[in-house]
Formats: sequence, C-alpha cells, structure tokens
Amino acid sequence: MDLVTPSFLFGGSVGLYFAAAFAALVYIKRQKTGNIITHILCMLAAVSGVLCSGMLLFSGQESMTGVLLGSAVPYMDISITVDRLSAFFLMLLSILVFCVSLYSIGYVAHYYGKRNTGYFNILYAIFILSMVFVITAGNAVFFLIAWEVMAVISYLLVVFESEDPEIQKAGLLYAVMTHIGTAFLMIAFMVMFRYTGSFDIFGPASEIPGQAKNVMFILFLIGFGTKAGIIPVHIWLPHAHPAAPGNISALMSGIMIKTAVYGLIRFVYDYMGIQAVWWGVAILLAGLVSAFFGVAYAFIEQNIKRMLAYSSIENMGIIFIGTGVSFIAFARGADAVGALAMAASLLHCFNHTLFKGCLFLEAGSVHYATHSKNMEDLGGLIKRMPVTAVIFLGGALSIAAVVPFNGFIGEWLTYQALFAGIVPGDAAYSILFILSVAVLALAGGLAAACFIKMYGIAFLGLPRTHHAAEALEVPRTMNAGAGILAALCLIAGIFPLFFLAMIDQAVLEMTGCSIAGQLQGGLLPLYTPLAAGSSVIMPQWIPLLMGIVVIIAFAALKVFGRNYSERKYGTWDCGFEALNARMQYSGTAFSKPIRVIFRMIYQSSRDLKVKGEYVYHPETMEYTLKTDSVFEKRIYDPLLKWVTLFSKGIKYKVQTGSVHTYLLYIFIAVLALMLYNKIA
Repeated sequence: MDLVTPSFLFGGSVGLYFAAAFAALVYIKRQKTGNIITHILCMLAAVSGVLCSGMLLFSGQESMTGVLLGSAVPYMDISITVDRLSAFFLMLLSILVFCVSLYSIGYVAHYYGKRNTGYFNILYAIFILSMVFVITAGNAVFFLIAWEVMAVISYLLVVFESEDPEIQKAGLLYAVMTHIGTAFLMIAFMVMFRYTGSFDIFGPASEIPGQAKNVMFILFLIGFGTKAGIIPVHIWLPHAHPAAPGNISALMSGIMIKTAVYGLIRFVYDYMGIQAVWWGVAILLAGLVSAFFGVAYAFIEQNIKRMLAYSSIENMGIIFIGTGVSFIAFARGADAVGALAMAASLLHCFNHTLFKGCLFLEAGSVHYATHSKNMEDLGGLIKRMPVTAVIFLGGALSIAAVVPFNGFIGEWLTYQALFAGIVPGDAAYSILFILSVAVLALAGGLAAACFIKMYGIAFLGLPRTHHAAEALEVPRTMNAGAGILAALCLIAGIFPLFFLAMIDQAVLEMTGCSIAGQLQGGLLPLYTPLAAGSSVIMPQWIPLLMGIVVIIAFAALKVFGRNYSERKYGTWDCGFEALNARMQYSGTAFSKPIRVIFRMIYQSSRDLKVKGEYVYHPETMEYTLKTDSVFEKRIYDPLLKWVTLFSKGIKYKVQTGSVHTYLLYIFIAVLALMLYNKIA
C-alpha cells in the first residue's frame, strides 16, 4: 500500500499552511526569522499541493472525498472533495503560491522595522488556506464560510498600508462590493436548500424547478461575476489590486479572482446542468464587454499596477467568453465544441495565473526599487534593473499573446471554439460568434499596444526622475520567484500539449468528452481542432522550418559579421545638442490616438494652463488630461448619491430613538416570518 496518496499530500499541504501561520505568530517579534520560516513552509505546502493535484490529474486516481472536521451542528461539517476540476485549480494555486512565497522572502524585508510583518504573514498563510478550501469545499455552507474568510483576509491585506487615504478608500470599496457578491451567493444557496433540503454541492439538483434554476443562475452570475471583476460589477478591482502589496496583488489577480470561474463552472454546469442557451449568451456578452472595456481602460492608465488590474478585467473577459461559448454549445447539444471551449477557458485561466502573477510581482519589484507606480516617473530601468527588465519582458510578451509564449494558446483555442460554433443555417448564433471574434481580435490588438507602451515608457529611454536614475536591482529571491513564472510562460508556450493533457482530464471528467485526440500541434502552439474531413491549418513541419531559418540566420550573422566592429553613436538630437528626459515620448502621448478614437468611452477632460506674457513663447505650459470611468460616472456615482439622499431622508423616521418603536419593529418582523413559514 502506497503511503504517498493524494489524501496524504492534501492533508500535508493544509497542515503546512497552518504551520506557516503558527510560525508567523510564534516569531512575531523576530521579523526576519519569522518571515523566512513562514514562506519556506508555504513553499513546501505548495509543493505538496502540486504533487496532490498532479496525481489526480495524471494518474487516473478517483476523486478524493472526506470530512476534515465533523460538527454536531447540522450542515456545518468541514467536508472536502477534490475531483479533477478542484485539482486543476489547486494546481494553479500551488504553482503561484510557491513562486510568490519565494518572492516574498525578499519583498517583505522592506517592511522590517516599519510594520508588523508577523501580522502580515499570518494573514498571508490564512488567505492561501481559505482559497484552498474554497476550491475543495464539499458543501455550500463550508464553501460560503471559506469564501467569506477569503474576502475578509484579503481586505485586511489590501489595507495593510492603511495610513494612505487612497488605500482606505480602495479597501472600503472592495469590502462593500465583495459582500454584495456574497449576499447574492447566499440567496442562491437558500434557493438550493429550499428545493433539495441539502447543501451538498455534488448532490442531485433534479428537484429544483426550471424557473428556480434560472433565478439561481442570475444570482450565481452576479455573485461570482463580482469577485471575477466582470463589468459592470468590476469597480473594486482597479482600486484594490493596486492598493495591495505587490505579492498580494499577484495572488489576488493570479488566483483569487479565478475562484469565481471555479464557482461558476462548479455550480452552474456541474451542479445545476445547463438548461438554457441564454445562460451561455449572458456569460458570453459579459465576457465581451469586460474584454473590450478592460483593455481600453488599461491602455490609458499610467499607474503600472492599475493598468495590470484593468488588464485582469480584460483577461477575465476572455475566460468568460470561453465559458459562455462552452455553455451555449452544451445547451445546443454540441458537446465537442463545448468541451473545446471549456478547455480554452481553463487553459487561459492557467496562462493568466502565470503571466499576470509574473507581471504583478515585477510591478512590485519596480515599486520596491523606485518607490513609484507611475510609469511617467520611470524610464531607463533596463540598464539599472536588467534582470527585472528581462523577466518583465517575458510576462509582457506572454500577456500580449506573442508566439511562442503561452498567452497565445488560450486565445487561439478560444478563436477555434468560436469558429467551430459557427454553423450554416443558424444565423443568430453565427453572427454572435463572428462579432465575438472581432471583439476578441480588437482586445488582443489593444493589449499588445498596451504592454508596448508600458515596457517602452518604464524600461527604455532615459530616467525621468532621480528615483529611476538611482534604482538598483531587487534581491535575488524576488527575481527568482517571478523568473520561474516567466520561464513557465515560455515552457507552456513551447510544449502546450502537456498542459492541455492536464486540462483535458478535468474536462473529460465533467463533460464525458475528450479533446486530446482532436488536437494536433508541434513544439509551437500551432494547432487546430480536427473534425472529420478537415485539414490542419498549420502542418507539423512549419515549426521545424522556422527553427531551421533561425539557425541559418544566426550562422550567417556569425560568418559575415566577423569583419565588423561595434560602433556606438549618440541618438539623433534634432539639433538640440543634448537630449534629456523631457524630450521623450510620454505614456499620455502614446495613448492619445486611442483616446481620440474612443473619446465617447473615456469622456476625457482637458485643462491647459499657460504662464508668461508671450503667446507663442510662454514661460511654462501645464497640460492636464483626466479620464473618468463611464461606469462609475454614469452608474455608481448617481446610485451612491441616491442611496445617500434616501438614507438621510428616512433616518429620522425609522431611527426614532424610542424603545417602543424598536419593539414594534421586532414584533412585525417575527409576525412576518411566522406568516411566511405558514404559507411555505
């Protein structure tokens, strides 16, 4: 009998996370020791999690089910179920946690003597543990408890640097929005219990009538969509992610928002079953809106972390596009297309975890070295932080879907699923999928431009401030953590079939349909789903031919370049004789054409202040460009204003200060509950 089983490894992983939190508490006054021990234990827990999920995904072992802690209170058992879908998300979490924990050994050091790092590390370990339980919970009550712990702990981590008013505001907004989402989930679980008498996530849902399932779907879409940052319930994400410390931003964007994707697939597809095409259409439309508006707002941002946050909205939109196409296909009986689209969605989840985790960690490194998140304050970092620059470039190429990095693969499969869903004689869905292809292509182009701008302004050119000019390379553990993620981005892009095989196991268990035999590909992500009688878009010999061309090119440069010596010249200065940082292209100028094209979306306001007596030769000119979020300006600000006025209007009518009035309220509430119980 083997001692090393998935159950043993999962239990070891959970135990090590608890040990990490306990170690942070024990060494709360010895900051350096506590920090190192805590994160080493988290790394060991992550390794155990990778092995556990790997055994379930590759060895063909059955799902793991058990009760960690029983309870005399009904429905309060801490039950765990790890099937292949849970194992896949556990794999994502564990890979990211290993890299972030390695990074954090160096990153958290800058808080020594300034803040209580022991408190931070306790929250860090519990935050990870709460996400483990979210994706492995066996009943809805335990899922909701873990979900709420995840929300509260992440809020405390967001406001860790709480003296900053902007961070306080971001934390409050996050707390409000995440609890609104939780409220919708609670109502959905109440409806679930009303008809089944059980909170078992893996139990039958056949007793729930169709209309009740429709209501539950809407509740789940809003509840999980809020956590995922899907537009228009996204407003917390661009504020909270930049406010959090760099390592926490990587965890929140890299895996926390993916728990919403897990919840949507688990409860809508796996538990309720797809019963209506409009469910998939609703998810697809939400994904399209989020993909476009997310990248559109990312493109005009100057704050690096805020730009990455908006980019997360875009990528969650892409994931929702794949999920929506999958649900539409399953509802229409096209299981092969549905399995392909679900695989594309899960693959993009995997890819986004890698490259967005890498980018947020490296954004934290830039802030660590320069004390600024504004790219207009940076410049020239490629010479001062060369290792960080290379790793950041790897993440940027991945998120821009440049071959051979992994970002291309998920989007390519999503395109394939959209094209496969276009069926002759079905005009409505064909038009919808064609428009989806166009939006996805537009979002991809804007994403590429977005990260060209970010990398060029921040890392190239001349330093714009003394902080950028004096920047030094970050500690090795920070670059090592982010570097592993960048390397995985490249490996997953060159050898995609290995990772697709892992995802195929989860898709096969849920849908009964495998896509592994329908895909062809070589060392580069150039493959297409094969149907009967179809042909391969990219023949197998093309990657080999590309490799031969590259080798010949390098050989030619080596042979014919022997007689040439390196020559260095100054950049053409247009006759000014000396270049300076003010002559460089700015991020605002780079995004100006897009601002003009989409001015109705951005609703920008401009202000030009001129000082001096001369019209044509002023002493100084100050140009300010401000962009407001159309969703905050047109939806949330008026709503907040109305709620505030309404609350003030009824405050003195309801809060009378009279005990007799409050007793009357209680009596009416009890009477209403008794009446409801009698009717129900």
